[in-house]
Amino acid sequence: MRVAIIGAGISGLACAHELERMGITCILFERKNMIGTVQPNIGSLLNMEDRPIKDPINYFRHIYGISMSPVQRMTTIIMHSPKYRAVVKGNHGYFVLRSKDMNSLDNQLARDVKSKINFNSDPDFKELSREYDYVVVATGNPSILENLTEWRTTVTTWIKGATVLGDFEPHTAELWFDTDYARSGYGYLMPFDKSRASLVLITTYTQHGELDDLWQLFLHNEGLNYEIVETYEFDLNTGIAKKHKIDNLYFVGNAAGFIDPLLGLGAFHALESGIFAARSIATGKDYEKMVKVITDKLNVLSDYRDKLDKFKNSDYDRMVKILGMPIIRHIIYDTNIDVIKYAHPIIRIFK
Repeated sequence: MRVAIIGAGISGLACAHELERMGITCILFERKNMIGTVQPNIGSLLNMEDRPIKDPINYFRHIYGISMSPVQRMTTIIMHSPKYRAVVKGNHGYFVLRSKDMNSLDNQLARDVKSKINFNSDPDFKELSREYDYVVVATGNPSILENLTEWRTTVTTWIKGATVLGDFEPHTAELWFDTDYARSGYGYLMPFDKSRASLVLITTYTQHGELDDLWQLFLHNEGLNYEIVETYEFDLNTGIAKKHKIDNLYFVGNAAGFIDPLLGLGAFHALESGIFAARSIATGKDYEKMVKVITDKLNVLSDYRDKLDKFKNSDYDRMVKILGMPIIRHIIYDTNIDVIKYAHPIIRIFK
């Protein structure tokens, strides 16, 4: 059996790892000259999004044999709206490093993959599909899939991020909600360590030409006077596809549209979809049935996104105030209740 994987990001590497566990060697093609993201940043594995799974790091280790070392546990989330501030403490998940550094999540996965990786290689998926029995598309971009199946865009964003220097609490994430600069997106800060952090603004339904002004407004309004080491920006559109396997092509991770349209999280689904593709290739199981657990979650989160897109700053004030209430805080963050699932019918009523 000949299997090719286009893209050696976390989804492609997770697929290769699982294929090898099942006795199948593959070949990976990576357009960059190294493993990892060009711009260093901190991502997260958020427990609340992946319930009823209690601990994503332990889940991937025990179920799939993937060992990952996070940067830190996330034990505090501070949320800001224009008028309110809420502090929530608990076991919220993990910070993970995305970069070309050897300790990044990407490179941790790569060290456990024995299959050959061809760098500086960007092959045509059509040619590979004729040459190989199966091709896994893990390019981190859904542009190929958008042209092969029905596609419904859920949200369009421009993202600007920076590595900043300052004095940070390594276990704390900070979020800002304000339609003046983020529209229905948000800003966040997540630390690399005590002296360095990722500061990111996710703006929805924005033109690229507006991004710098919105970024400056974000920094000014929130009094974020950190020393900026480097910045980066990119656009990211999320959507839901009708099909994720077409002929002998498997689409995984961001290439399949498996990004949460609410907060923009994607690491958990990237890893798991890569694993699902490998198991489908090895066993013949229906990939669409396997990823239904992902698409069902994305459809639910899409309804939340529709609601959030209508928010005004007064709605964000109300949201942050409610999320800071002790009883609400306890239910959402201190239990393993799948709040996203069970609150969904209420959200649909008020759509």
